[in-house]
Amino acid sequence: MKKSRVATAKATWPPLPPPDESEEARILRQKEEEEAKRVSDNIDKSIFAEKERKKRSPNAKILLLGQAESGKSTVLKNFQLHFSPKAFEAEADIWRPIIHLNLVRSVNFILNFLSATFGGMRDSTSHQYTHGGSLSSDVRRLCARLAPLRQVEESLTKGIAGSNLPGLSDTPSYNPAKASEVAIRSSAGWRAILKVRRQSEEALRGTGKLDDKDRRILAACGEDMATLWNDASVRKALKERDIALQEQPGFFLEDVDRIIREDYVPTPKDILCARVNTIGPEEHRINVEAATDNAKEWIIYDVGGSRSQRAAWAQYFDDVNVIIFLAPMSAFNQVLAEDESVNRLTDTFKLWQMICGNKLLAQVELILFLNKFDILAAKLKAGVQFGKYVQAYGSRPNELKAVSTFLVDIFTQIHKQNSPRRRKIHAHMTTAIDTKSTASIIDRIHEVIMVKILAHSNIL
Repeated sequence: MKKSRVATAKATWPPLPPPDESEEARILRQKEEEEAKRVSDNIDKSIFAEKERKKRSPNAKILLLGQAESGKSTVLKNFQLHFSPKAFEAEADIWRPIIHLNLVRSVNFILNFLSATFGGMRDSTSHQYTHGGSLSSDVRRLCARLAPLRQVEESLTKGIAGSNLPGLSDTPSYNPAKASEVAIRSSAGWRAILKVRRQSEEALRGTGKLDDKDRRILAACGEDMATLWNDASVRKALKERDIALQEQPGFFLEDVDRIIREDYVPTPKDILCARVNTIGPEEHRINVEAATDNAKEWIIYDVGGSRSQRAAWAQYFDDVNVIIFLAPMSAFNQVLAEDESVNRLTDTFKLWQMICGNKLLAQVELILFLNKFDILAAKLKAGVQFGKYVQAYGSRPNELKAVSTFLVDIFTQIHKQNSPRRRKIHAHMTTAIDTKSTASIIDRIHEVIMVKILAHSNIL
Protein backbone atom coordinates (compact mmCIF):
# COMPACT_ATOMS: atom_id res chain seq x y z
CA MET A 1 0.00 0.00 0.00
CA LYS A 2 2.77 2.41 0.95
CA LYS A 3 4.68 1.69 -2.27
CA SER A 4 1.57 2.36 -4.35
CA ARG A 5 0.97 5.69 -2.65
CA VAL A 6 4.59 6.72 -3.10
CA ALA A 7 4.52 5.75 -6.75
CA THR A 8 1.33 7.73 -7.30
CA ALA A 9 2.80 10.74 -5.52
CA LYS A 10 5.89 10.64 -7.70
CA ALA A 11 3.81 10.24 -10.85
CA THR A 12 1.77 13.31 -10.07
CA TRP A 13 4.74 15.65 -9.56
CA PRO A 14 4.68 18.22 -10.86
CA PRO A 15 0.93 18.33 -10.27
CA LEU A 16 -1.33 17.60 -13.22
CA PRO A 17 -2.90 20.67 -14.80
CA PRO A 18 -6.50 21.33 -13.93
CA PRO A 19 -8.91 19.81 -16.51
CA ASP A 20 -10.43 23.19 -17.36
CA GLU A 21 -7.05 24.97 -17.82
CA SER A 22 -7.11 27.65 -20.48
CA GLU A 23 -4.46 27.97 -23.15
CA GLU A 24 -3.18 31.19 -21.63
CA ALA A 25 -2.95 29.59 -18.15
CA ARG A 26 -1.16 26.58 -19.62
CA ILE A 27 1.51 28.70 -21.29
CA LEU A 28 2.05 30.68 -18.05
CA ARG A 29 2.25 27.49 -15.99
CA GLN A 30 4.82 25.93 -18.30
CA LYS A 31 6.98 29.04 -18.20
CA GLU A 32 6.87 29.04 -14.40
CA GLU A 33 7.80 25.36 -14.30
CA GLU A 34 10.69 25.92 -16.71
CA GLU A 35 11.95 28.83 -14.61
CA ALA A 36 11.65 26.80 -11.40
CA LYS A 37 13.59 23.96 -13.02
CA ARG A 38 16.26 26.36 -14.27
CA VAL A 39 16.72 27.82 -10.78
CA SER A 40 16.82 24.34 -9.23
CA ASP A 41 19.39 23.14 -11.78
CA ASN A 42 21.59 26.19 -11.15
CA ILE A 43 21.46 25.57 -7.39
CA ASP A 44 22.43 21.94 -7.93
CA LYS A 45 25.30 22.99 -10.21
CA SER A 46 26.54 25.54 -7.66
CA ILE A 47 26.46 22.98 -4.85
CA PHE A 48 28.33 20.45 -7.00
CA ALA A 49 30.90 23.05 -8.12
CA GLU A 50 31.51 24.14 -4.52
CA LYS A 51 32.06 20.53 -3.46
CA GLU A 52 34.48 19.99 -6.32
CA ARG A 53 36.31 23.24 -5.52
CA LYS A 54 36.74 22.18 -1.91
CA LYS A 55 38.07 18.82 -3.04
CA ARG A 56 40.57 20.45 -5.39
CA SER A 57 41.57 23.24 -3.00
CA PRO A 58 40.90 22.20 0.58
CA ASN A 59 41.41 24.87 3.22
CA ALA A 60 43.63 24.22 6.21
CA LYS A 61 42.02 25.39 9.43
CA ILE A 62 44.34 25.78 12.41
CA LEU A 63 43.60 26.93 15.94
CA LEU A 64 46.45 28.45 17.94
CA LEU A 65 46.09 27.88 21.68
CA GLY A 66 48.20 28.72 24.70
CA GLN A 67 48.39 31.19 27.55
CA ALA A 68 49.08 34.89 26.99
CA GLU A 69 52.57 35.62 25.63
CA SER A 70 53.20 32.00 24.71
CA GLY A 71 54.10 33.06 21.16
CA LYS A 72 50.84 32.46 19.27
CA SER A 73 50.97 35.69 17.29
CA THR A 74 54.62 35.08 16.40
CA VAL A 75 53.82 31.60 15.08
CA LEU A 76 50.98 33.09 13.06
CA LYS A 77 53.41 35.56 11.48
CA ASN A 78 55.71 32.65 10.62
CA PHE A 79 52.87 30.95 8.74
CA GLN A 80 52.16 34.21 6.89
CA LEU A 81 55.83 34.60 5.99
CA HIS A 82 56.14 30.96 4.93
CA PHE A 83 53.06 30.67 2.72
CA SER A 84 52.54 34.26 1.59
CA PRO A 85 55.96 35.99 1.63
CA LYS A 86 55.07 38.69 -0.90
CA ALA A 87 51.99 39.81 1.05
CA PHE A 88 54.01 39.65 4.28
CA GLU A 89 56.71 41.87 2.80
CA ALA A 90 54.12 44.30 1.46
CA GLU A 91 52.88 44.92 5.01
CA ALA A 92 56.35 45.66 6.41
CA ASP A 93 55.81 49.41 6.50
CA ILE A 94 52.64 48.99 8.59
CA TRP A 95 54.75 47.46 11.37
CA ARG A 96 57.25 50.32 11.54
CA PRO A 97 55.23 52.52 13.95
CA ILE A 98 54.49 49.41 16.06
CA ILE A 99 58.23 48.73 16.34
CA HIS A 100 58.98 52.37 17.13
CA LEU A 101 56.31 52.26 19.85
CA ASN A 102 57.76 49.02 21.26
CA LEU A 103 61.18 50.68 21.43
CA VAL A 104 59.93 53.88 23.05
CA ARG A 105 57.84 52.02 25.61
CA SER A 106 60.87 49.98 26.69
CA VAL A 107 62.84 53.19 27.24
CA ASN A 108 59.98 54.89 29.09
CA PHE A 109 59.59 51.79 31.25
CA ILE A 110 63.24 52.13 32.29
CA LEU A 111 62.78 55.84 32.98
CA ASN A 112 59.75 55.15 35.18
CA PHE A 113 61.55 52.30 36.91
CA LEU A 114 64.59 54.44 37.70
CA SER A 115 62.39 57.29 38.88
CA ALA A 116 60.44 55.03 41.21
CA THR A 117 63.51 53.18 42.42
CA PHE A 118 65.87 56.05 43.08
CA GLY A 119 63.47 58.98 43.38
CA GLY A 120 64.21 62.61 42.78
CA MET A 121 63.33 62.42 39.07
CA ARG A 122 60.48 63.91 37.12
CA ASP A 123 57.44 61.86 36.03
CA SER A 124 57.82 59.34 38.78
CA THR A 125 55.27 56.54 38.81
CA SER A 126 53.19 55.86 41.87
CA HIS A 127 54.73 52.41 42.32
CA GLN A 128 57.65 53.00 44.67
CA TYR A 129 60.60 50.72 45.25
CA THR A 130 63.28 50.90 47.90
CA HIS A 131 66.88 50.90 46.85
CA GLY A 132 70.06 51.59 48.72
CA GLY A 133 72.00 53.09 45.80
CA SER A 134 71.73 56.23 43.77
CA LEU A 135 71.89 57.27 40.14
CA SER A 136 75.05 58.78 38.74
CA SER A 137 74.89 62.30 37.36
CA ASP A 138 75.47 60.89 33.86
CA VAL A 139 72.42 58.62 34.09
CA ARG A 140 70.30 61.45 35.46
CA ARG A 141 71.28 63.64 32.52
CA LEU A 142 70.41 60.79 30.17
CA CYS A 143 66.98 60.48 31.76
CA ALA A 144 66.36 64.21 31.40
CA ARG A 145 67.34 64.18 27.72
CA LEU A 146 65.10 61.19 27.06
CA ALA A 147 62.03 62.82 28.65
CA PRO A 148 60.57 63.87 25.22
CA LEU A 149 60.03 60.17 24.45
CA ARG A 150 56.93 60.25 26.66
CA GLN A 151 55.37 62.61 24.13
CA VAL A 152 56.47 60.32 21.28
CA GLU A 153 54.85 57.32 22.99
CA GLU A 154 51.55 59.17 23.31
CA SER A 155 51.70 60.32 19.70
CA LEU A 156 52.55 56.86 18.33
CA THR A 157 49.80 55.23 20.39
CA LYS A 158 47.21 57.60 18.98
CA GLY A 159 48.60 57.13 15.49
CA ILE A 160 48.30 53.35 15.72
CA ALA A 161 45.02 53.00 17.58
CA GLY A 162 43.36 56.31 16.77
CA SER A 163 42.24 58.70 19.47
CA ASN A 164 38.60 57.62 19.20
CA LEU A 165 39.00 54.07 17.96
CA PRO A 166 36.65 51.68 19.76
CA GLY A 167 38.46 48.94 21.61
CA LEU A 168 41.48 50.95 22.70
CA SER A 169 42.44 50.17 26.25
CA ASP A 170 43.21 53.54 27.79
CA THR A 171 44.03 52.08 31.19
CA PRO A 172 46.18 48.98 30.72
CA SER A 173 47.00 47.10 33.89
CA TYR A 174 50.33 48.09 35.39
CA ASN A 175 53.02 45.46 35.68
CA PRO A 176 56.14 46.61 37.56
CA ALA A 177 58.31 44.09 35.73
CA LYS A 178 57.08 44.63 32.19
CA ALA A 179 56.83 47.42 29.65
CA SER A 180 53.23 48.49 29.06
CA GLU A 181 51.28 47.64 25.91
CA VAL A 182 48.53 49.22 23.89
CA ALA A 183 45.60 46.82 23.78
CA ILE A 184 43.22 46.91 20.81
CA ARG A 185 40.16 44.73 20.35
CA SER A 186 40.43 42.36 17.40
CA SER A 187 37.16 43.71 15.98
CA ALA A 188 38.79 47.11 15.56
CA GLY A 189 40.63 45.95 12.43
CA TRP A 190 43.72 47.94 13.35
CA ARG A 191 45.81 46.71 10.42
CA ALA A 192 43.37 47.90 7.77
CA ILE A 193 42.86 51.21 9.56
CA LEU A 194 46.60 51.72 9.98
CA LYS A 195 47.21 50.87 6.33
CA VAL A 196 44.76 53.54 5.18
CA ARG A 197 46.27 56.02 7.61
CA ARG A 198 49.81 55.27 6.39
CA GLN A 199 48.71 55.76 2.77
CA SER A 200 47.23 59.12 3.72
CA GLU A 201 50.47 60.08 5.42
CA GLU A 202 52.45 59.18 2.31
CA ALA A 203 50.22 61.48 0.27
CA LEU A 204 50.77 64.29 2.78
CA ARG A 205 54.50 63.72 2.76
CA GLY A 206 54.54 64.37 -0.96
CA THR A 207 53.10 67.85 -0.37
CA GLY A 208 55.42 68.54 2.56
CA LYS A 209 52.56 68.70 5.11
CA LEU A 210 53.44 65.66 7.24
CA ASP A 211 54.77 66.49 10.71
CA ASP A 212 58.02 64.56 11.26
CA LYS A 213 58.51 65.78 14.82
CA ASP A 214 58.34 62.31 16.36
CA ARG A 215 60.86 60.95 13.90
CA ARG A 216 63.25 63.83 14.64
CA ILE A 217 62.95 63.20 18.39
CA LEU A 218 63.68 59.51 17.89
CA ALA A 219 66.75 60.33 15.80
CA ALA A 220 67.98 62.85 18.36
CA CYS A 221 67.52 60.40 21.25
CA GLY A 222 69.02 57.38 19.51
CA GLU A 223 72.47 57.50 21.06
CA ASP A 224 71.09 58.29 24.52
CA MET A 225 68.67 55.33 24.33
CA ALA A 226 71.50 52.94 23.54
CA THR A 227 73.70 54.45 26.24
CA LEU A 228 70.95 54.14 28.87
CA TRP A 229 70.33 50.48 28.05
CA ASN A 230 74.05 49.63 28.12
CA ASP A 231 74.77 51.45 31.37
CA ALA A 232 76.07 48.95 33.94
CA SER A 233 74.24 50.55 36.89
CA VAL A 234 70.91 50.50 35.02
CA ARG A 235 71.36 46.86 34.07
CA LYS A 236 72.25 45.99 37.65
CA ALA A 237 69.17 47.75 39.05
CA LEU A 238 66.90 45.92 36.59
CA LYS A 239 68.50 42.57 37.35
CA GLU A 240 68.07 43.07 41.10
CA ARG A 241 64.32 43.35 40.48
CA ASP A 242 64.31 40.29 38.20
CA ILE A 243 63.31 42.46 35.25
CA ALA A 244 64.47 41.04 31.91
CA LEU A 245 63.23 43.38 29.18
CA GLN A 246 65.29 41.49 26.60
CA GLU A 247 63.10 38.41 27.16
CA GLN A 248 59.84 40.27 26.61
CA PRO A 249 57.97 40.63 23.30
CA GLY A 250 58.63 43.89 21.50
CA PHE A 251 62.23 44.36 22.68
CA PHE A 252 64.38 46.40 20.28
CA LEU A 253 66.91 48.20 22.48
CA GLU A 254 69.76 46.17 20.97
CA ASP A 255 68.94 47.61 17.52
CA VAL A 256 68.36 51.30 18.24
CA ASP A 257 70.77 52.68 15.62
CA ARG A 258 69.20 50.65 12.82
CA ILE A 259 65.56 51.18 13.79
CA ILE A 260 65.64 54.98 14.09
CA ARG A 261 67.15 55.50 10.64
CA GLU A 262 65.08 57.51 8.18
CA ASP A 263 65.16 54.71 5.60
CA TYR A 264 64.38 51.95 8.10
CA VAL A 265 62.24 49.13 6.73
CA PRO A 266 61.30 46.34 9.19
CA THR A 267 62.89 42.98 8.46
CA PRO A 268 60.90 39.74 8.80
CA LYS A 269 62.60 39.13 12.15
CA ASP A 270 61.65 42.64 13.31
CA ILE A 271 58.02 41.95 12.45
CA LEU A 272 58.12 38.64 14.29
CA CYS A 273 59.48 40.39 17.38
CA ALA A 274 57.00 43.29 17.21
CA ARG A 275 54.28 43.28 19.83
CA VAL A 276 50.74 44.61 19.65
CA ASN A 277 48.19 43.23 22.08
CA THR A 278 44.86 42.44 20.43
CA ILE A 279 41.99 41.44 22.69
CA GLY A 280 39.60 38.81 21.42
CA PRO A 281 39.78 36.08 18.76
CA GLU A 282 41.08 36.87 15.29
CA GLU A 283 40.59 34.97 12.04
CA HIS A 284 43.48 35.23 9.59
CA ARG A 285 43.21 34.00 6.01
CA ILE A 286 46.52 33.31 4.30
CA ASN A 287 46.35 32.96 0.54
CA VAL A 288 49.10 30.55 -0.48
CA GLU A 289 51.31 32.11 -3.15
CA ALA A 290 52.99 28.84 -4.24
CA ALA A 291 50.90 27.20 -6.95
CA THR A 292 52.14 23.74 -5.95
CA ASP A 293 50.47 23.78 -2.53
CA ASN A 294 47.31 21.65 -2.26
CA ALA A 295 45.60 24.08 0.11
CA LYS A 296 45.06 27.44 -1.54
CA GLU A 297 44.04 29.15 1.69
CA TRP A 298 45.11 28.62 5.27
CA ILE A 299 42.68 29.84 7.91
CA ILE A 300 44.30 30.39 11.28
CA TYR A 301 42.41 31.38 14.41
CA ASP A 302 44.46 33.26 16.98
CA VAL A 303 42.58 33.49 20.27
CA GLY A 304 43.50 35.33 23.46
CA GLY A 305 45.33 33.33 26.08
CA SER A 306 44.57 35.28 29.24
CA ARG A 307 42.13 33.70 31.69
CA SER A 308 39.33 36.10 30.80
CA GLN A 309 39.53 35.14 27.11
CA ARG A 310 39.76 31.34 27.36
CA ALA A 311 35.98 30.89 27.45
CA ALA A 312 35.96 31.81 23.73
CA TRP A 313 38.13 28.85 22.75
CA ALA A 314 35.35 26.24 22.63
CA GLN A 315 33.46 27.91 19.76
CA TYR A 316 36.34 26.96 17.41
CA PHE A 317 36.75 23.34 18.51
CA ASP A 318 34.40 21.81 15.92
CA ASP A 319 35.71 23.77 12.95
CA VAL A 320 39.46 23.09 12.83
CA ASN A 321 41.68 20.39 11.40
CA VAL A 322 44.64 20.95 13.68
CA ILE A 323 45.41 22.60 17.00
CA ILE A 324 48.86 24.03 17.61
CA PHE A 325 49.36 24.38 21.35
CA LEU A 326 52.16 26.68 22.47
CA ALA A 327 53.88 25.98 25.78
CA PRO A 328 56.47 28.63 26.74
CA MET A 329 59.24 26.56 28.32
CA SER A 330 61.05 29.64 29.61
CA ALA A 331 58.09 30.62 31.84
CA PHE A 332 59.02 28.12 34.57
CA ASN A 333 60.09 30.96 36.91
CA GLN A 334 57.24 33.33 36.06
CA VAL A 335 53.70 33.83 37.35
CA LEU A 336 50.44 34.75 35.62
CA ALA A 337 49.79 38.47 35.25
CA GLU A 338 46.17 37.80 36.29
CA ASP A 339 47.10 35.78 39.38
CA GLU A 340 50.58 36.01 40.84
CA SER A 341 49.97 32.91 42.97
CA VAL A 342 49.95 30.70 39.84
CA ASN A 343 53.17 29.59 38.17
CA ARG A 344 52.98 29.98 34.39
CA LEU A 345 54.37 26.53 33.63
CA THR A 346 51.88 24.93 36.02
CA ASP A 347 49.08 26.84 34.27
CA THR A 348 50.32 25.58 30.90
CA PHE A 349 50.25 21.98 32.15
CA LYS A 350 46.62 22.44 33.20
CA LEU A 351 45.65 24.00 29.88
CA TRP A 352 47.29 21.15 27.98
CA GLN A 353 45.43 18.62 30.14
CA MET A 354 42.14 20.38 29.36
CA ILE A 355 42.81 20.33 25.61
CA CYS A 356 43.96 16.70 25.56
CA GLY A 357 40.92 15.50 27.53
CA ASN A 358 38.27 17.42 25.61
CA LYS A 359 36.01 14.94 23.80
CA LEU A 360 35.13 17.51 21.14
CA LEU A 361 38.79 17.45 20.09
CA ALA A 362 39.16 13.67 20.00
CA GLN A 363 39.54 13.65 16.20
CA VAL A 364 41.64 16.81 16.00
CA GLU A 365 45.36 16.52 15.35
CA LEU A 366 47.46 18.03 18.16
CA ILE A 367 50.79 19.72 17.51
CA LEU A 368 52.81 20.86 20.51
CA PHE A 369 55.24 23.75 20.25
CA LEU A 370 57.57 23.84 23.25
CA ASN A 371 58.35 27.47 22.57
CA LYS A 372 60.96 30.03 23.66
CA PHE A 373 63.71 27.43 23.61
CA ASP A 374 66.32 30.19 23.27
CA ILE A 375 65.16 32.00 26.43
CA LEU A 376 65.10 28.73 28.37
CA ALA A 377 68.69 28.07 27.29
CA ALA A 378 69.78 31.57 28.34
CA LYS A 379 68.15 31.25 31.77
CA LEU A 380 69.74 27.89 32.51
CA LYS A 381 73.11 29.14 31.30
CA ALA A 382 72.77 32.15 33.63
CA GLY A 383 72.30 29.78 36.55
CA VAL A 384 68.56 29.98 37.14
CA GLN A 385 67.70 26.69 38.81
CA PHE A 386 64.82 24.87 37.08
CA GLY A 387 64.35 22.51 40.04
CA LYS A 388 63.77 25.45 42.38
CA TYR A 389 60.50 26.24 40.59
CA VAL A 390 59.50 22.74 39.42
CA GLN A 391 59.83 20.41 42.39
CA ALA A 392 59.06 17.30 40.34
CA TYR A 393 62.33 17.87 38.48
CA GLY A 394 64.23 16.85 41.58
CA SER A 395 68.02 16.80 41.46
CA ARG A 396 68.41 16.33 37.72
CA PRO A 397 71.14 18.41 36.02
CA ASN A 398 70.30 22.05 35.43
CA GLU A 399 71.11 21.62 31.76
CA LEU A 400 69.15 22.33 28.60
CA LYS A 401 68.98 18.76 27.31
CA ALA A 402 67.84 17.33 30.64
CA VAL A 403 65.24 20.06 31.23
CA SER A 404 63.81 19.88 27.70
CA THR A 405 63.61 16.07 27.85
CA PHE A 406 61.81 16.31 31.19
CA LEU A 407 59.26 18.77 29.75
CA VAL A 408 58.58 16.63 26.67
CA ASP A 409 58.00 13.63 28.92
CA ILE A 410 55.58 15.58 31.14
CA PHE A 411 53.50 16.85 28.20
CA THR A 412 53.52 13.40 26.57
CA GLN A 413 52.37 11.74 29.80
CA ILE A 414 49.56 14.28 30.29
CA HIS A 415 48.34 13.57 26.77
CA LYS A 416 48.53 9.81 27.23
CA GLN A 417 46.57 9.90 30.49
CA ASN A 418 43.83 12.29 29.33
CA SER A 419 43.27 11.77 25.60
CA PRO A 420 39.91 10.07 24.81
CA ARG A 421 41.62 8.01 22.09
CA ARG A 422 45.11 6.89 21.15
CA ARG A 423 46.78 9.40 18.90
CA LYS A 424 50.23 10.67 18.22
CA ILE A 425 51.24 14.14 19.33
CA HIS A 426 53.76 16.03 17.26
CA ALA A 427 56.13 17.86 19.62
CA HIS A 428 58.66 20.45 18.45
CA MET A 429 61.22 22.58 20.28
CA THR A 430 60.71 26.05 18.86
CA THR A 431 62.17 29.52 18.91
CA ALA A 432 59.37 31.36 17.11
CA ILE A 433 61.46 34.44 16.32
CA ASP A 434 63.97 32.24 14.45
CA THR A 435 62.43 32.28 10.98
CA LYS A 436 64.76 29.65 9.52
CA SER A 437 64.23 26.98 12.16
CA THR A 438 60.50 27.69 12.39
CA ALA A 439 60.15 27.43 8.60
CA SER A 440 61.76 24.00 8.80
CA ILE A 441 59.25 22.94 11.48
CA ILE A 442 56.34 24.26 9.41
CA ASP A 443 57.58 22.16 6.50
CA ARG A 444 57.65 19.07 8.71
CA ILE A 445 54.13 19.58 10.03
CA HIS A 446 52.79 20.64 6.63
CA GLU A 447 52.40 17.05 5.52
CA VAL A 448 50.62 16.11 8.75
CA ILE A 449 48.13 18.92 8.29
CA MET A 450 47.53 18.18 4.60
CA VAL A 451 46.90 14.48 5.21
CA LYS A 452 44.35 15.45 7.84
CA ILE A 453 42.40 17.89 5.69
CA LEU A 454 42.55 15.70 2.59
CA ALA A 455 41.16 12.79 4.58
CA HIS A 456 38.45 15.07 5.94
CA SER A 457 37.58 16.02 2.33
CA ASN A 458 37.26 12.30 1.42
CA ILE A 459 40.14 12.55 -1.04
CA LEU A 460 42.22 9.98 0.85
